Amino acid sequence: MRKRRRSWRVGLCLLITAPGWILITAFAQQPATNPSELDELKKQVKQIEARIDALEAAQAAMPKPAEAISAPVVAATPPITEAAAAAKPATGPEAVKEAEDKGMDTMDAGMGGEVIKIPIIPALKIRGFGDVRAYLANQNLAVINDYDPGVTTIPQQGGNSTFTLGGTDLFVTSKISERFSYLSEIVFDADPINNAMGVDLERTQVSFTPNDKFSMNVGRSHSMLGYYNTAFHHGTWFQTSIDRPHMFNFEDSGGPLPVHNVGVEAMGKLPSGGLGLHWLAEVGNGKQTWILEAGPNPTNKLADHTGKSTNVGLFVRPGRFSGLQAGFDWFHASLVPVVADLPGYGTPNFAFPNAVDYYRQNIFVAHAVYIKPTFEFMAESAEIRDVPRGSTRPMYTSGGYAQVSKVFQERYRPYFRYEWMNPNFNDPNNAWAGRWVGPVAGLRWDLNTFIALKTEYSRFDWKDFSTDTSGNQILPILHKTIELGGTQLTFTF
Repeated sequence: MRKRRRSWRVGLCLLITAPGWILITAFAQQPATNPSELDELKKQVKQIEARIDALEAAQAAMPKPAEAISAPVVAATPPITEAAAAAKPATGPEAVKEAEDKGMDTMDAGMGGEVIKIPIIPALKIRGFGDVRAYLANQNLAVINDYDPGVTTIPQQGGNSTFTLGGTDLFVTSKISERFSYLSEIVFDADPINNAMGVDLERTQVSFTPNDKFSMNVGRSHSMLGYYNTAFHHGTWFQTSIDRPHMFNFEDSGGPLPVHNVGVEAMGKLPSGGLGLHWLAEVGNGKQTWILEAGPNPTNKLADHTGKSTNVGLFVRPGRFSGLQAGFDWFHASLVPVVADLPGYGTPNFAFPNAVDYYRQNIFVAHAVYIKPTFEFMAESAEIRDVPRGSTRPMYTSGGYAQVSKVFQERYRPYFRYEWMNPNFNDPNNAWAGRWVGPVAGLRWDLNTFIALKTEYSRFDWKDFSTDTSGNQILPILHKTIELGGTQLTFTF
């Protein structure tokens, strides 16, 4: 308003004085005339200036607009102190603005319109993985994949062929700060017994990585047992073949190893020059052992006993041979099965008459891999030694694999794997996994960057217990040759 008033005054002044100045200029350019005429012109200019002063005084005396009057009132309002703000927390839009000013994010609590303020996360990524499969076998699929002792699987339920919906894996990562990050895997999967969909939180861990000599994870993670379990997770898009080697299968898919861990793990690089020596260590609750089924989880909430599982190891990544890694680790745990809860207990054909309520378990895993963009070689061997209470003689379960593949024309990767898993059928801790020994051959065809089609043929020498109508493992042990053809469409999104 003040600027508009000043502009008006300048314009009025120019309008009024312009004629006079024109006359003065005109006369100034002419020869001097009568002095009385000049005095008259000067008198007129003074009158004009007086009129301008009068107009300015009248303008100043006029009432000011409302908006100009209200401005000093706002400016005079005292600032809100921190104590006053704490006494009355901001809500709604005010809370959002306040949070943004402090580098915070907001979310609606969904209760009473309250707004929750949380720190802004610099980067949150969600990637998805999934697959659809089809199998054709020379045996009943419900029988040879009966990984759940104590649960009845009806042979007619499976048949020799099936379409299978694989797991849908949501892979969540977040870079919290320069040294802290978060990772989780949330998997939606179908139960082979009742075909119902379920949700598993397979991994949830917070990582601290100050440097390459030391890093650690806290939460539920994949045990650092060998190579396969640390390199390939629940998204099948990552791995070359359709399925994992049987020895390194997940617990709820028939694998005897404790591939998940709830606890703390750490690793780092050791001074070794070009050898690239690394160390690793883990401590956790171990696998749930009081009920010996293929589906036990790691003890997520309450440990079976006071003792904890441990895992220590070393591996090398020589600088001269990019892609080469070799290592060894040792896992130790205590197993405390409840004998009376073992499948088939109290029946005439109970498979474990010498079972006890405590076993000392040691697992040794060695691996050597050579991975390049167009070539893959992986070999691992694992041995489980379970020593029952009152004995010094271990019961052995051994297994492993060797796999090779090569890329042709940038998208075709034929592969071959030979694998073995031989449980001790007198050991209730691992016998339910069954014997699987034989070759696997297949082709992975990357249709594009995000989708791959795999076809595979396998032939296994298979052994496992018989089961009664209640699903209990009983003697005698069955022995079959299994031929299995499979196709998988796997993708990331």
